[in-house]
Amino acid sequence: MGTVHQQPTTATPGDGDHPIVRSDIILIPAYNRKVITLGTLGIIEKQGVLSWATALVIDDGSSDGTSDAIRISYPSVKLLIGDGNWWWCGAIRRGMEWALAHGAERIYWLNDDCHPPPGALEGLRDMVRGSEGVGWVDAMTQGGWSYGGHRKGIWRMRRCTELEERAGLIDTFSGNCVCITRKWIERVGLPHDHLFPHGLGDLDYGLRLSAAGLTLRPLPGFVALNADPAQSSSESWLASPQPMAAIWRNFYSPRSFLYFPAWRRFALRHWGPVWGWCVFVAPYARWVCIAVIRNAAPGIARSIAKSRGGRHPR
Repeated sequence: MGTVHQQPTTATPGDGDHPIVRSDIILIPAYNRKVITLGTLGIIEKQGVLSWATALVIDDGSSDGTSDAIRISYPSVKLLIGDGNWWWCGAIRRGMEWALAHGAERIYWLNDDCHPPPGALEGLRDMVRGSEGVGWVDAMTQGGWSYGGHRKGIWRMRRCTELEERAGLIDTFSGNCVCITRKWIERVGLPHDHLFPHGLGDLDYGLRLSAAGLTLRPLPGFVALNADPAQSSSESWLASPQPMAAIWRNFYSPRSFLYFPAWRRFALRHWGPVWGWCVFVAPYARWVCIAVIRNAAPGIARSIAKSRGGRHPR
């Protein structure tokens, strides 16, 4: 069983004369995307979500005036201010601590570039309240990327097929639009941001819930609209205009899905101390192969990339 440490993190002044904190608390991590963050708050306000849920924006030290704009435009929204080193998983963990300390029964993760359709968050609330478990809203981007349930394959995590999701063959989930009950948070603990500061934190948490015996299911009938991922993290290495050396340097950043320390911990935790090393090495070995192909036969590299749609095959 996980241990939940509820640190005395407090919301900043600027919450105005709206001290109400409800049993449904929506966590929205933000960093230097003021217009995007305000847009998502506007969407959930128009849907009436803020009449039954408390929104908590975790602003990890934005320098673009995000927090000040929220205080002016949405005085009922709570704010936690970071120092720029929380990243996604650290922001979510601190938000969950705050929510638990303020009596939350259901905690939602909502990325600031994810727009749930009308009724989706209410549907999540009702679904999770009935099951006392976890649920999420699948998300699509205009570019065709899909977020939702994932399966653990031999070498990597992969997105579930529609058939697998309908059959409940799900090992974990993306953290774009999720609802988790207090019961299960207290059972498995909080996200491990000290191991997975940005990417992988959501997938790890879902795998932990699954290992604890929770059945994972998306909310049927709803699909959120999500922004496309950054080009550097989604484009094919074969077709990328970036030099291969620049792609390698990305692996040193916590923002990268293949950030060296986080990917190593993730592989060893979920594939074991033997096969996990093979899983850890696999994407970097692929980088070496692609670097050789791009250097020796750039025309072939472009043809292969075009046949795959120019996307990273993650």
